[in-house]
Amino acid sequence: MPSLSSLARPGLLLGASCGAVGVALRGPERAVLWALVGYFLGKSIQSTVWAVTADHSA
Repeated sequence: MPSLSSLARPGLLLGASCGAVGVALRGPERAVLWALVGYFLGKSIQSTVWAVTADHSA
């Protein structure tokens, strides 16, 4: 199974991309909201992958 080594920080990547989409579609207020949503979505995806693959030690 491929690891997330190329995506070291999926929370930041998703947060930035969702924030950019928010700016393009709705403006700066919505961009902040979507950046936060993207960040936490990326972190939950990362945690799920770590739990399934047992790749990260606590």
